[in-house]
Amino acid sequence: MRQPCKSLKEALVFGRNLHHCAEYAATKPVRLYGLIVLCWKEGSKGIMASSQSLFLLLGVALCAVVLIQLALWAAQSLSMLAHNRRQFDLSRKLMLQQIDSIIEKRVVLSDSVAQDVVDSVHKQKNSVSEDGSWSGYRSFTVARVAKETDSVTSLYLVPEDGKPIADFRPGQHLTLRLRVPGRAKPVIRCYSLSSGSTSDSANGIGDPCYRISVKALVTQSSSTDTAPASVYHGLASTFINQSICAGDRIEVKAPAGQFWLDEDSPVPVVLLAGGIGITPMISMLERIQATGAQRSAVLFYGVTNSREHAFENHLRSIAAVMQNVHVITCYSRPLPSDVPNEQFQAHGFVSIDLLKQVLPNNHYQFYMCGPPPFMESLYQGLVDWQVPESRINYEAFGPASIGTKNTEEASAVASGNAQVDPVSFVRSGKTVLWTAEENSLLELAEANGIFPESGCRAGSCGSCETGLVSGEVTYAPGHKPDCGPSKCLLCIASPNGPVELEL
Repeated sequence: MRQPCKSLKEALVFGRNLHHCAEYAATKPVRLYGLIVLCWKEGSKGIMASSQSLFLLLGVALCAVVLIQLALWAAQSLSMLAHNRRQFDLSRKLMLQQIDSIIEKRVVLSDSVAQDVVDSVHKQKNSVSEDGSWSGYRSFTVARVAKETDSVTSLYLVPEDGKPIADFRPGQHLTLRLRVPGRAKPVIRCYSLSSGSTSDSANGIGDPCYRISVKALVTQSSSTDTAPASVYHGLASTFINQSICAGDRIEVKAPAGQFWLDEDSPVPVVLLAGGIGITPMISMLERIQATGAQRSAVLFYGVTNSREHAFENHLRSIAAVMQNVHVITCYSRPLPSDVPNEQFQAHGFVSIDLLKQVLPNNHYQFYMCGPPPFMESLYQGLVDWQVPESRINYEAFGPASIGTKNTEEASAVASGNAQVDPVSFVRSGKTVLWTAEENSLLELAEANGIFPESGCRAGSCGSCETGLVSGEVTYAPGHKPDCGPSKCLLCIASPNGPVELEL
């Protein structure tokens, strides 16, 4: 049996209940006040222990709240970092695109500046010779602008350096490099000379000059107004007709081209002109007049009506003073005010039937220039009329050509083009295969992202002349390009076996 507690403290410590306290009080009497005091002290210790537990729980809860807040802050920070990263990547991409755009613009500008530097070097290396000839481009000033019709403008060009200019063969052309506003690169075009010599006394200039005449393609806009607005087409022709003024500067190559009047031949000539194709014919007639040649010359000139009849008075004056020159003008759609047998001699188009009615026979040297349909129909008509192809001469600017001169040669070239040959562009580091689907090395280069300088695309202007590193090329029938050694004209050339080009 357990012994009774000897003291109240022992009873409280041992039992922690009133039963043990009562047991102590029964063995050793004490005052009730002392018992109460002791109970209060011991109870306070228990309450303090409970309070500590409560504070501990509160501390743990507070730590948990702080940790949750830290976790939320960390998650928000990570989300913001990811968002900022995406924004940075997007900004970086946009900035790179802008940089690429600026670089491309600067490259284009650099190409233009580099071309100017090259031209400047050429001017220093290739000075004007005593006869006025030069290589590359030479700066000319527009001395005079004359309107031949509403859509045809003549420019009189004199050299900026004041030195002599080269003579030319009637029928040849000039290659112009125009600085058209809004265009990063110069625009290159070929225009026939429309004067017989550089010292035309009627030019009103006083100094030797070249004259070109350019037609702008103009259509009338559909409108209910009484006077519909004119719409101009053609980048260079519109620029010349609407923007070029006296005093402007133009870069010009020396006269060139394989289309010219054979002045040594006594064979009579027939000149066939359609529209602005009259320009080289004016040059030929003026040369015949200037030299006093007695060979017979008949001009057939087809235009729509008097509004497009360029050089009307000039042609009439030539025919009036030259007994061996005859001019026959055809109006396809004459105006009510147009006078037959004075302004025009035939109603309709220039045709083979008309030639057969006017000409006694076909023993002429034929020269023709005009739009492709005009030349195609006349060329085939002349061949059918038993005119030898060697006596048919024509000028064609642009990719379109006419006829098929030297059929056997053409067949041989076509057969050669059918083979597959590797073509290497050395500077571009590209090698591609030539197939019969391509018409020229120029088209092959452009199809593969290489864009060399080009102009007429018919072998006339020489702008696409390129160095031939190795291999051989062939040319379209009827073309005899005037290239330097180890050079070729891309626009009319095709490879004859493996070829390496300086592009």
